[in-house]
Amino acid sequence: MDTDDAERLLFVCFPDAGEAAGRYRAWRDPRIAVRVVELPGRGERRDEHPYRDMWLLVESLAAELAGVLARPHVLFGAGLGALVAYRLAQRRVAAGLGVPRALVVAHQAPPDRAARAVPEQAARADVSLLTSDAHVPVAPPLPCPIRGIGEPQVMTGWGEHTNAGFVLAPARERDSGALLRDAVLRAGYLVSALAVPGLGESPM
Repeated sequence: MDTDDAERLLFVCFPDAGEAAGRYRAWRDPRIAVRVVELPGRGERRDEHPYRDMWLLVESLAAELAGVLARPHVLFGAGLGALVAYRLAQRRVAAGLGVPRALVVAHQAPPDRAARAVPEQAARADVSLLTSDAHVPVAPPLPCPIRGIGEPQVMTGWGEHTNAGFVLAPARERDSGALLRDAVLRAGYLVSALAVPGLGESPM
């Protein structure tokens, strides 16, 4: 993570299937602090056994990131990472552990349609995560805004998972380099929007 600076909004990022955290560490913006989550079985954690069940992964992440998520934050996920970020937000809200300032999802269909599209680069464990997500219980809409990046026909339906507003920024490119460029360009808008007092905040 970048130098810890309480004045900057923390973005906790979850890469897509088949992508290691290292590719996302190039994201730099002076207005935000970035923490990229490396999932077991990938990159620097490749020697660890990968999770194949979404809910078990989320339970583990909720404990692992409890200290990180104690400060104001945005959850950002691309592809499969968007589902992980959403389920983590869902888990923490249900447990009364706090609400993210926003959930940002990129190039991923919403949970009820996610298993219909499996990324070509997905490993077997990632495919299992994606298909197991279909069995995670339906949850009430999140009390934080959701911001989307991607093709409208893919992203349609995310608005049903929030009662605080959904805004989509159309984007065709899916590769991580283009995604990072999109994310950096949109960071200024997002941070400015989240600066509105009370937006996405909830008592811990």
